[in-house]
Amino acid sequence: MVPVPEAPHLQRFVPPAQDLRVRWRLSATEFLFTPLLMVLGFVGLAAVSVFADIALSRSHGAVHDLFLRLFPHANLLRMLSVIASGLVTVTTLTLSALLVAISHTSTSVAPVVFDQFLRRRANQAYFGYFAGCATFTYLVMAVSRPEWIGVGAMLAVVLAAGALVLLVFMGYGVIDQMRPTSVVRSIQDLAIRARLRQMPLVARSRRRRTLDGEPTPVTTRETGYVIDISTARLQDLLRGTGEEIEVEFRVRIGDLLAYGDLVAHIRGGDAGRRAHVADNVLSCVMIDRSRNAGVDPDHAVEQLGHVAWAANSTRQNPDVAVAAIGALRDLSARWAAAGVPDAELYGGPLPVVYEDVAQRRIVTALVDLVVVSTSSRQHQTCAAALSTLADILPQLEGRDRDVAVRSLQRALPATLSHVASVEMGHGLAKLRATLDAIGREDLADEVREMGPRLARESGLGEEDDMLDSLDDSTPTGPLSFRFR
Repeated sequence: MVPVPEAPHLQRFVPPAQDLRVRWRLSATEFLFTPLLMVLGFVGLAAVSVFADIALSRSHGAVHDLFLRLFPHANLLRMLSVIASGLVTVTTLTLSALLVAISHTSTSVAPVVFDQFLRRRANQAYFGYFAGCATFTYLVMAVSRPEWIGVGAMLAVVLAAGALVLLVFMGYGVIDQMRPTSVVRSIQDLAIRARLRQMPLVARSRRRRTLDGEPTPVTTRETGYVIDISTARLQDLLRGTGEEIEVEFRVRIGDLLAYGDLVAHIRGGDAGRRAHVADNVLSCVMIDRSRNAGVDPDHAVEQLGHVAWAANSTRQNPDVAVAAIGALRDLSARWAAAGVPDAELYGGPLPVVYEDVAQRRIVTALVDLVVVSTSSRQHQTCAAALSTLADILPQLEGRDRDVAVRSLQRALPATLSHVASVEMGHGLAKLRATLDAIGREDLADEVREMGPRLARESGLGEEDDMLDSLDDSTPTGPLSFRFR
């Protein structure tokens, strides 16, 4: 064990001890809460069935005697033993099959599959039902008496039959969740919901700071990801300050923080007010040890990029990467069409500066795919990324468009490592037309020169360059790819 320095001024260099409460909260949030709640429910049901058996055993009527003759106590115990062991076996085999399936998909979407599998309520309910049913059976078997009618045992049979039916649904659900298209669709849905959750912060914040002067920096002593910034807490903190104080966040949701990282700058007002806001603004920033795509849209976008990256950097079917690119294009279109709602819908504007970079995250993921496609030579994926960037660029405004164009300009030379396929011709032609439309003729000319260069480096003549012929009637979005 590493000794802890006793000097007070050295304590800041010692990382905090593992907090069991934090680890328990993370585990419960991610998976354990629903199964444990269901197990407790089954324990309560077992208690009810035991009291019912005790109450009914006191009335020695014809029905009581009939039940005892039909279901002897020894038979009930053997049946409960078989049911309990069978449920435990089924749960163990299901977990083993899940781990094997994930290992077989480890080269593409396994980390994302595992993360989403744990967070699905249906999966949590399945495991909770199996574990709870086994617990119920063991409890009933432990307290069963020969003179009881066997209400708990009969209920155990019914619950076991239900578990067999649920096993069919769970098996299909697990298999369906392993499909790359299902993974992509799930992440896309999570990103949409997470964006709606983030919208109050985006709507109530300003994009640029309005106050000058020497800022008061705010740094963090915690380590982890920024998972949320509470506008309700910010409103309470800044109530009464008007426009005198401005909080400029230097971090965004999804950023990873370490000890001493800059979180915000506090400007305006007198030194006392700035110090008060600086001392309390960290309570508005939620920091956790893991990210959740359900509340962090940037994390969902990065997961889609990772899925496409893994499928693009190895010798795999490019359909997985193309599906992820299509999801990114859909998210960009939806967010651009929705825009930013009026701040009054969420309680009015706040003197808070928070830069929304959701569209830039999407562009970054697509540009990364253009670059990484050079290692696998998947011209289909590169063409799909170029075509999607051509769709996204007109939707961007201001700095987002400038950053996207600069990033694309630096990545374009990577396209020269591909073959001069019809798909590459479509992608480059569409991108050139878009750059002309948004007033970037200089970059459009560079793209136009890539057509003949790509043809020459592929062993073709310049007359085989198809950019001009494909400028008209180019379909929207990625095409169905086959090299011709």
